[in-house]
Amino acid sequence: MENMDPSARHFAVVFLLLGLVSASSQNNIITWCTVTDAEEHKCLDLAGNATARNLRGKLQCTRGLSPTDCMLKIKNGSADAASMYPDEIYTAGFCYGLELAAGESLNGEDGINYYVVALARRSSSDLSLLEMHERSSCHPGIRTTVGWTVPIGFLVNTSQISVDEQCNFPHAVGDFFGYSCVPGVKDPEHDPRGNNPKNLCEACIGDENDRHICVNNPRERHFGEAGALRCVAENLGDVAFVKHTTVFDNMHGRNQESWALDLELEDLKLLCPDGNEASPFEHKLCHLAVVPTNAVVVRAEDKCRVYKFLERVQNAFGNATQGFSLFSSAAYGAANVLFSDATQKLLRVVGSYTSWLGPSYTTVLQAFECEGLC
Repeated sequence: MENMDPSARHFAVVFLLLGLVSASSQNNIITWCTVTDAEEHKCLDLAGNATARNLRGKLQCTRGLSPTDCMLKIKNGSADAASMYPDEIYTAGFCYGLELAAGESLNGEDGINYYVVALARRSSSDLSLLEMHERSSCHPGIRTTVGWTVPIGFLVNTSQISVDEQCNFPHAVGDFFGYSCVPGVKDPEHDPRGNNPKNLCEACIGDENDRHICVNNPRERHFGEAGALRCVAENLGDVAFVKHTTVFDNMHGRNQESWALDLELEDLKLLCPDGNEASPFEHKLCHLAVVPTNAVVVRAEDKCRVYKFLERVQNAFGNATQGFSLFSSAAYGAANVLFSDATQKLLRVVGSYTSWLGPSYTTVLQAFECEGLC
Protein backbone atom coordinates (compact mmCIF):
# COMPACT_ATOMS: atom_id res chain seq x y z
CA MET A 1 0.00 0.00 0.00
CA GLU A 2 2.97 2.31 0.53
CA ASN A 3 3.34 2.93 -3.22
CA MET A 4 -0.39 3.61 -3.80
CA ASP A 5 -1.75 7.07 -4.37
CA PRO A 6 -3.90 8.37 -1.48
CA SER A 7 -7.28 7.65 -3.16
CA ALA A 8 -6.32 4.08 -4.07
CA ARG A 9 -5.02 3.51 -0.55
CA HIS A 10 -8.30 4.80 0.86
CA PHE A 11 -10.37 2.30 -1.18
CA ALA A 12 -8.00 -0.54 -0.30
CA VAL A 13 -8.46 0.16 3.43
CA VAL A 14 -12.25 0.35 3.00
CA PHE A 15 -12.37 -3.02 1.21
CA LEU A 16 -10.12 -4.58 3.84
CA LEU A 17 -12.36 -3.33 6.65
CA LEU A 18 -15.46 -4.54 4.86
CA GLY A 19 -13.87 -7.96 4.52
CA LEU A 20 -13.07 -8.06 8.23
CA VAL A 21 -16.60 -6.99 9.14
CA SER A 22 -18.03 -9.66 6.83
CA ALA A 23 -15.81 -12.38 8.33
CA SER A 24 -16.68 -11.22 11.84
CA SER A 25 -20.39 -11.27 11.00
CA GLN A 26 -20.12 -14.79 9.58
CA ASN A 27 -18.27 -15.87 12.72
CA ASN A 28 -21.23 -14.73 14.82
CA ILE A 29 -23.71 -16.85 12.86
CA ILE A 30 -24.31 -20.43 13.98
CA THR A 31 -26.26 -22.67 11.62
CA TRP A 32 -28.03 -25.51 13.41
CA CYS A 33 -28.93 -28.69 11.51
CA THR A 34 -32.34 -30.20 12.31
CA VAL A 35 -33.93 -33.43 11.02
CA THR A 36 -37.59 -33.20 12.07
CA ASP A 37 -40.37 -30.63 11.84
CA ALA A 38 -40.41 -30.34 15.64
CA GLU A 39 -36.66 -29.67 15.78
CA GLU A 40 -36.88 -27.06 13.04
CA HIS A 41 -39.81 -25.35 14.77
CA LYS A 42 -37.99 -25.19 18.11
CA CYS A 43 -34.77 -24.04 16.43
CA LEU A 44 -36.60 -21.16 14.75
CA ASP A 45 -38.25 -20.24 18.07
CA LEU A 46 -34.85 -20.27 19.77
CA ALA A 47 -33.40 -18.08 17.03
CA GLY A 48 -36.23 -15.56 17.35
CA ASN A 49 -36.04 -15.42 21.13
CA ALA A 50 -32.25 -15.06 21.11
CA THR A 51 -32.56 -12.12 18.71
CA ALA A 52 -35.32 -10.55 20.81
CA ARG A 53 -33.06 -10.75 23.88
CA ASN A 54 -30.19 -9.18 21.91
CA LEU A 55 -27.94 -12.13 22.68
CA ARG A 56 -24.57 -11.94 21.00
CA GLY A 57 -24.49 -14.22 17.97
CA LYS A 58 -27.17 -15.18 15.51
CA LEU A 59 -28.79 -18.61 15.09
CA GLN A 60 -29.88 -19.93 11.72
CA CYS A 61 -31.69 -23.22 11.12
CA THR A 62 -31.18 -25.61 8.23
CA ARG A 63 -32.78 -28.96 7.50
CA GLY A 64 -30.88 -32.20 7.08
CA LEU A 65 -32.30 -35.39 5.61
CA SER A 66 -30.90 -37.48 8.46
CA PRO A 67 -28.33 -37.30 11.26
CA THR A 68 -25.72 -38.53 8.77
CA ASP A 69 -26.69 -35.74 6.37
CA CYS A 70 -26.20 -33.25 9.21
CA MET A 71 -22.75 -34.72 9.86
CA LEU A 72 -21.85 -34.10 6.22
CA LYS A 73 -23.22 -30.55 6.34
CA ILE A 74 -21.18 -29.78 9.46
CA LYS A 75 -18.05 -31.28 7.93
CA ASN A 76 -18.39 -29.25 4.70
CA GLY A 77 -19.32 -26.04 6.52
CA SER A 78 -22.93 -25.64 5.37
CA ALA A 79 -23.97 -26.21 9.02
CA ASP A 80 -22.16 -25.67 12.30
CA ALA A 81 -23.90 -27.76 14.94
CA ALA A 82 -26.50 -30.45 15.66
CA SER A 83 -27.72 -32.35 18.70
CA MET A 84 -27.02 -36.08 18.42
CA TYR A 85 -27.47 -39.36 20.29
CA PRO A 86 -24.40 -41.25 21.58
CA ASP A 87 -24.24 -43.76 18.70
CA GLU A 88 -24.54 -40.88 16.23
CA ILE A 89 -21.76 -39.03 18.07
CA TYR A 90 -19.49 -42.03 17.57
CA THR A 91 -20.20 -42.09 13.83
CA ALA A 92 -19.71 -38.31 13.58
CA GLY A 93 -16.30 -38.56 15.25
CA PHE A 94 -15.09 -41.84 13.78
CA CYS A 95 -16.27 -41.26 10.19
CA TYR A 96 -16.32 -37.48 9.78
CA GLY A 97 -13.69 -36.18 12.20
CA LEU A 98 -16.20 -34.07 14.15
CA GLU A 99 -16.05 -33.13 17.83
CA LEU A 100 -18.37 -31.96 20.62
CA ALA A 101 -19.00 -28.48 21.98
CA ALA A 102 -21.45 -29.25 24.78
CA GLY A 103 -23.22 -32.20 26.35
CA GLU A 104 -26.35 -32.60 28.41
CA SER A 105 -26.29 -32.98 32.18
CA LEU A 106 -29.34 -34.60 33.72
CA ASN A 107 -28.13 -34.18 37.30
CA GLY A 108 -26.21 -30.90 37.09
CA GLU A 109 -22.85 -32.70 37.33
CA ASP A 110 -21.78 -35.47 34.94
CA GLY A 111 -22.85 -36.49 31.44
CA ILE A 112 -24.07 -39.97 32.40
CA ASN A 113 -27.48 -40.97 31.10
CA TYR A 114 -27.79 -44.54 32.36
CA TYR A 115 -25.98 -47.81 33.00
CA VAL A 116 -26.71 -50.94 30.96
CA VAL A 117 -26.98 -53.95 33.29
CA ALA A 118 -27.54 -57.69 32.99
CA LEU A 119 -30.40 -58.70 35.28
CA ALA A 120 -31.12 -62.25 36.42
CA ARG A 121 -33.08 -64.15 39.06
CA ARG A 122 -31.12 -64.62 42.26
CA SER A 123 -32.04 -68.32 42.20
CA SER A 124 -29.98 -68.78 39.01
CA SER A 125 -26.81 -69.66 40.90
CA ASP A 126 -24.82 -71.05 37.96
CA LEU A 127 -25.08 -67.94 35.75
CA SER A 128 -22.03 -65.92 34.68
CA LEU A 129 -21.64 -63.22 32.05
CA LEU A 130 -18.41 -64.97 31.03
CA GLU A 131 -20.21 -68.24 30.28
CA MET A 132 -23.46 -67.34 28.52
CA HIS A 133 -23.29 -69.87 25.67
CA GLU A 134 -26.55 -71.80 25.25
CA ARG A 135 -28.28 -69.71 27.93
CA SER A 136 -31.48 -67.76 27.22
CA SER A 137 -31.70 -63.99 26.92
CA CYS A 138 -34.31 -61.23 26.93
CA HIS A 139 -33.69 -58.03 24.95
CA PRO A 140 -35.84 -54.85 24.80
CA GLY A 141 -35.53 -54.83 21.01
CA ILE A 142 -33.33 -55.31 17.97
CA ARG A 143 -30.73 -52.62 17.24
CA THR A 144 -31.38 -50.79 20.51
CA THR A 145 -28.49 -49.51 22.61
CA VAL A 146 -29.60 -51.34 25.75
CA GLY A 147 -30.92 -54.52 24.17
CA TRP A 148 -28.49 -55.08 21.33
CA THR A 149 -25.47 -52.78 20.86
CA VAL A 150 -24.12 -52.95 24.41
CA PRO A 151 -24.71 -56.62 25.31
CA ILE A 152 -23.76 -58.03 21.90
CA GLY A 153 -20.74 -55.71 21.74
CA PHE A 154 -19.69 -56.99 25.17
CA LEU A 155 -20.03 -60.63 24.09
CA VAL A 156 -18.00 -59.97 20.93
CA ASN A 157 -15.29 -58.10 22.83
CA THR A 158 -15.00 -60.92 25.40
CA SER A 159 -14.58 -63.40 22.50
CA GLN A 160 -17.76 -65.29 23.38
CA ILE A 161 -19.41 -64.43 20.05
CA SER A 162 -17.61 -64.60 16.72
CA VAL A 163 -19.06 -62.78 13.72
CA ASP A 164 -18.58 -64.19 10.21
CA GLU A 165 -17.05 -62.40 7.23
CA GLN A 166 -20.49 -61.12 6.23
CA CYS A 167 -20.74 -59.40 9.62
CA ASN A 168 -24.05 -61.18 10.29
CA PHE A 169 -24.74 -60.36 13.93
CA PRO A 170 -28.24 -61.96 14.19
CA HIS A 171 -26.86 -65.32 13.02
CA ALA A 172 -23.94 -65.08 15.42
CA VAL A 173 -26.27 -64.24 18.32
CA GLY A 174 -28.70 -67.02 17.35
CA ASP A 175 -25.85 -69.52 17.29
CA PHE A 176 -24.63 -68.33 20.69
CA PHE A 177 -27.79 -68.25 22.81
CA GLY A 178 -30.01 -71.27 23.28
CA TYR A 179 -33.09 -69.13 22.74
CA SER A 180 -34.02 -65.47 23.19
CA CYS A 181 -36.62 -62.78 22.77
CA VAL A 182 -35.29 -60.03 20.51
CA PRO A 183 -38.40 -58.09 19.41
CA GLY A 184 -38.17 -56.95 15.81
CA VAL A 185 -35.47 -59.41 14.74
CA LYS A 186 -37.84 -61.01 12.19
CA ASP A 187 -39.41 -57.74 11.02
CA PRO A 188 -38.80 -57.07 7.29
CA GLU A 189 -36.82 -53.94 8.16
CA HIS A 190 -34.23 -56.03 10.00
CA ASP A 191 -34.71 -59.34 8.19
CA PRO A 192 -35.63 -58.58 4.56
CA ARG A 193 -34.79 -62.09 3.36
CA GLY A 194 -36.41 -63.90 6.29
CA ASN A 195 -33.13 -65.59 7.23
CA ASN A 196 -32.65 -64.45 10.83
CA PRO A 197 -32.64 -67.32 13.35
CA LYS A 198 -36.04 -68.37 14.71
CA ASN A 199 -34.62 -69.07 18.17
CA LEU A 200 -34.22 -65.31 18.68
CA CYS A 201 -38.02 -65.16 19.02
CA GLU A 202 -38.61 -68.32 21.09
CA ALA A 203 -38.77 -66.46 24.45
CA CYS A 204 -41.30 -63.97 23.06
CA ILE A 205 -45.00 -64.41 23.86
CA GLY A 206 -46.86 -61.88 21.69
CA ASP A 207 -50.20 -60.49 22.88
CA GLU A 208 -52.99 -62.05 24.95
CA ASN A 209 -54.23 -63.89 21.85
CA ASP A 210 -50.83 -65.31 20.95
CA ARG A 211 -50.52 -62.97 17.99
CA HIS A 212 -47.85 -60.40 17.07
CA ILE A 213 -45.12 -62.64 18.50
CA CYS A 214 -41.67 -61.00 18.39
CA VAL A 215 -42.91 -57.76 16.79
CA ASN A 216 -40.99 -54.57 17.54
CA ASN A 217 -43.77 -52.82 19.50
CA PRO A 218 -45.73 -53.21 22.76
CA ARG A 219 -48.11 -55.78 21.28
CA GLU A 220 -45.25 -58.16 22.04
CA ARG A 221 -45.46 -58.31 25.84
CA HIS A 222 -41.72 -58.88 26.15
CA PHE A 223 -40.95 -55.74 24.14
CA GLY A 224 -39.06 -52.86 25.77
CA GLU A 225 -37.25 -52.84 29.06
CA ALA A 226 -40.31 -53.68 31.16
CA GLY A 227 -40.98 -56.55 28.75
CA ALA A 228 -37.41 -57.86 29.05
CA LEU A 229 -37.70 -57.71 32.84
CA ARG A 230 -41.01 -59.60 32.62
CA CYS A 231 -39.32 -62.23 30.45
CA VAL A 232 -36.87 -62.97 33.28
CA ALA A 233 -39.44 -62.56 36.06
CA GLU A 234 -41.67 -65.18 34.41
CA ASN A 235 -38.71 -67.55 34.05
CA LEU A 236 -38.72 -67.46 30.24
CA GLY A 237 -35.16 -66.13 30.05
CA ASP A 238 -32.01 -66.37 32.15
CA VAL A 239 -30.85 -62.78 31.72
CA ALA A 240 -32.41 -59.46 30.69
CA PHE A 241 -30.35 -56.58 29.32
CA VAL A 242 -31.93 -53.36 30.62
CA LYS A 243 -31.21 -49.92 32.06
CA HIS A 244 -30.24 -49.80 35.72
CA THR A 245 -33.50 -48.01 36.52
CA THR A 246 -35.77 -50.67 34.98
CA VAL A 247 -36.34 -52.71 38.13
CA PHE A 248 -37.24 -49.68 40.24
CA ASP A 249 -39.47 -48.25 37.50
CA ASN A 250 -41.63 -51.37 37.66
CA MET A 251 -41.85 -51.98 41.41
CA HIS A 252 -43.83 -50.63 44.36
CA GLY A 253 -47.03 -50.21 42.35
CA ARG A 254 -45.50 -48.22 39.50
CA ASN A 255 -46.47 -51.08 37.16
CA GLN A 256 -49.89 -52.55 37.96
CA GLU A 257 -49.54 -55.69 35.84
CA SER A 258 -49.70 -58.91 37.87
CA TRP A 259 -46.14 -60.01 37.05
CA ALA A 260 -44.76 -56.69 38.32
CA LEU A 261 -46.88 -56.68 41.49
CA ASP A 262 -45.33 -60.03 42.40
CA LEU A 263 -41.79 -58.74 41.84
CA GLU A 264 -39.49 -58.63 44.85
CA LEU A 265 -36.13 -56.86 44.74
CA GLU A 266 -34.44 -59.63 46.70
CA ASP A 267 -35.41 -62.09 43.93
CA LEU A 268 -33.13 -60.32 41.45
CA LYS A 269 -29.40 -59.74 40.96
CA LEU A 270 -26.98 -58.13 38.54
CA LEU A 271 -24.42 -60.14 36.58
CA CYS A 272 -21.05 -58.35 36.42
CA PRO A 273 -18.55 -58.33 33.53
CA ASP A 274 -15.90 -60.03 35.71
CA GLY A 275 -18.16 -63.05 36.31
CA ASN A 276 -19.33 -61.98 39.76
CA GLU A 277 -22.77 -60.76 40.79
CA ALA A 278 -24.22 -57.85 42.77
CA SER A 279 -27.47 -56.38 44.01
CA PRO A 280 -29.60 -54.15 41.73
CA PHE A 281 -28.44 -51.16 43.82
CA GLU A 282 -24.79 -51.71 42.84
CA HIS A 283 -25.13 -50.72 39.17
CA LYS A 284 -22.25 -48.23 39.38
CA LEU A 285 -19.88 -51.10 40.13
CA CYS A 286 -21.60 -53.82 38.11
CA HIS A 287 -22.62 -52.85 34.55
CA LEU A 288 -21.82 -53.58 30.93
CA ALA A 289 -21.48 -49.96 29.84
CA VAL A 290 -22.12 -46.40 30.89
CA VAL A 291 -24.21 -44.70 28.22
CA PRO A 292 -23.63 -40.94 28.00
CA THR A 293 -26.17 -38.23 27.36
CA ASN A 294 -26.72 -36.51 24.02
CA ALA A 295 -24.30 -33.81 22.90
CA VAL A 296 -23.81 -31.07 20.32
CA VAL A 297 -21.65 -32.10 17.37
CA VAL A 298 -19.42 -29.44 15.72
CA ARG A 299 -16.21 -29.03 13.74
CA ALA A 300 -13.17 -29.11 16.01
CA GLU A 301 -12.34 -25.45 15.35
CA ASP A 302 -15.85 -24.38 16.40
CA LYS A 303 -15.95 -26.06 19.84
CA CYS A 304 -15.39 -22.79 21.72
CA ARG A 305 -17.51 -20.56 19.49
CA VAL A 306 -20.57 -22.80 19.62
CA TYR A 307 -20.26 -23.45 23.36
CA LYS A 308 -20.04 -19.72 24.12
CA PHE A 309 -23.26 -19.14 22.18
CA LEU A 310 -24.98 -22.06 23.96
CA GLU A 311 -23.79 -20.69 27.29
CA ARG A 312 -25.48 -17.36 26.55
CA VAL A 313 -28.64 -19.13 25.38
CA GLN A 314 -28.64 -21.35 28.46
CA ASN A 315 -28.26 -18.39 30.81
CA ALA A 316 -31.24 -16.74 29.14
CA PHE A 317 -33.60 -19.69 28.61
CA GLY A 318 -32.25 -22.66 30.58
CA ASN A 319 -34.41 -22.18 33.67
CA ALA A 320 -37.28 -20.25 32.12
CA THR A 321 -40.66 -20.82 33.75
CA GLN A 322 -42.48 -18.58 31.28
CA GLY A 323 -42.05 -18.05 27.57
CA PHE A 324 -39.47 -20.01 25.61
CA SER A 325 -37.68 -22.76 27.58
CA LEU A 326 -34.54 -24.37 26.17
CA PHE A 327 -35.12 -27.73 27.85
CA SER A 328 -38.87 -28.08 27.33
CA SER A 329 -40.57 -29.69 24.36
CA ALA A 330 -44.14 -29.19 25.56
CA ALA A 331 -45.03 -26.89 22.66
CA TYR A 332 -43.65 -29.10 19.88
CA GLY A 333 -45.76 -32.26 19.89
CA ALA A 334 -42.81 -34.53 20.66
CA ALA A 335 -40.44 -35.32 23.51
CA ASN A 336 -36.76 -34.34 23.79
CA VAL A 337 -36.71 -31.84 20.92
CA LEU A 338 -33.16 -30.48 20.29
CA PHE A 339 -32.30 -31.31 23.90
CA SER A 340 -33.58 -33.93 26.35
CA ASP A 341 -36.44 -32.62 28.46
CA ALA A 342 -34.68 -33.89 31.60
CA THR A 343 -31.59 -31.74 30.93
CA GLN A 344 -30.65 -29.47 33.82
CA LYS A 345 -27.74 -27.76 32.13
CA LEU A 346 -25.30 -28.03 29.25
CA LEU A 347 -21.73 -28.96 30.10
CA ARG A 348 -18.70 -27.81 28.15
CA VAL A 349 -16.92 -30.72 26.45
CA VAL A 350 -13.22 -29.97 26.69
CA GLY A 351 -11.86 -33.36 25.59
CA SER A 352 -12.49 -35.44 22.49
CA TYR A 353 -15.74 -37.12 21.49
CA THR A 354 -14.35 -40.42 22.83
CA SER A 355 -13.80 -38.90 26.27
CA TRP A 356 -17.48 -37.90 26.35
CA LEU A 357 -18.64 -41.33 25.19
CA GLY A 358 -16.43 -43.03 27.75
CA PRO A 359 -14.29 -46.17 27.40
CA SER A 360 -16.98 -48.79 28.05
CA TYR A 361 -19.46 -47.41 25.52
CA THR A 362 -16.78 -46.67 22.90
CA THR A 363 -15.45 -50.21 23.22
CA VAL A 364 -18.83 -51.88 22.60
CA LEU A 365 -19.43 -49.68 19.55
CA GLN A 366 -16.07 -50.71 18.09
CA ALA A 367 -17.34 -54.29 17.92
CA PHE A 368 -19.74 -53.20 15.15
CA GLU A 369 -17.24 -51.46 12.88
CA CYS A 370 -17.39 -54.36 10.42
CA GLU A 371 -20.93 -53.23 9.56
CA GLY A 372 -19.42 -50.24 7.79
CA LEU A 373 -20.38 -47.19 9.85
CA CYS A 374 -18.84 -44.93 7.23
